[in-house]
Amino acid sequence: MQTKWTKMAVLVLVVAGLLLSGCRGVRTEVRKTEFMMDTAVTITAYGPRAEQAVAAAFAEMRRVAALMNADDPDSEVSLINRNAGLEPVRVSSETFELLELCQHYSELAAGAFDVTVRPLVELWGIGKKDKYVPSPEEIERALQLVDYRKVILDQNTKTVFLPVPGMGVDLGGAAKGYAADRAREILKEHGVRSALIDAGGNIWTVGIRPDGRKWRIGIRHPRPEVAGGVLAVLPSQDLTLVTSGDYERYFLKYGTRYHHIFDPHTGLPARELVSATIIGNNSAEADILSTAVFVLGADRGLALTNQLPHITTVVVTPKLQVLTAGSHETELELVYKEGEDQ
Repeated sequence: MQTKWTKMAVLVLVVAGLLLSGCRGVRTEVRKTEFMMDTAVTITAYGPRAEQAVAAAFAEMRRVAALMNADDPDSEVSLINRNAGLEPVRVSSETFELLELCQHYSELAAGAFDVTVRPLVELWGIGKKDKYVPSPEEIERALQLVDYRKVILDQNTKTVFLPVPGMGVDLGGAAKGYAADRAREILKEHGVRSALIDAGGNIWTVGIRPDGRKWRIGIRHPRPEVAGGVLAVLPSQDLTLVTSGDYERYFLKYGTRYHHIFDPHTGLPARELVSATIIGNNSAEADILSTAVFVLGADRGLALTNQLPHITTVVVTPKLQVLTAGSHETELELVYKEGEDQ
């Protein structure tokens, strides 16, 4: 289960950015980068209203972050968590609907994705504590507070209630995708027909490139030190790609890699895969699924996404076996071939 709402920067390499050098004659290109949601977000857009569109898209992403950041004491998510065991909290339609989406996929993934993972996030403190590995007893106590089935969502009142004191929700596995979805909508409302949103591991391609060709998005290999930098390239038009991997936010202790994507059933970092990429048309959904598939592993993860005909999945096992499935599978250009050192 993803612990931060950052799937961290550069989980997906935007090789398309290199190709933009061929478009330097287009004076309407606007490219800006801001740091938010613990990652560098870059939006590149084209067209006469690109400047206003990009500014509005960033403003929208900041607004979403302010609603859903569990580390921000003023966010709705923090308010929900502070009232665990006390009383229901009325939230915005956006937060409510995203929580409903999380619940839906938690059910579908048999709890491999669990929005109540917050106690484990705080216990491990990946990136905040110095290589801290909790004891089995500490993990067991935290697990007693992790159960998405206990979250009470009241559709009529738009309230959220966590019935057990100490429970907490964390939208780290969905909010950045939702923010990217909103940024895309804002760009389109401003008339932008060609753009690229790169929010760390969350990518959105809007339309096609100004030269009339599809964007070319590179998926990073999770072990570039042994296999080169790029795993595969996908020609992309109006698609989102989200990757969860064990290689950005982690530490090594006594030869073991501890990363930030936890299995909600064990409380430990998931070990079945080293990366999972989801390609689809909704970044919040892809965000959730990339975490769920990462936790489930290759067989169960692909079985899950095979139920969703609009989803394409790329997973890499600990032995660097690459498995793909889905509607865009035939368009994927695999750069890394198993057994071939780069």
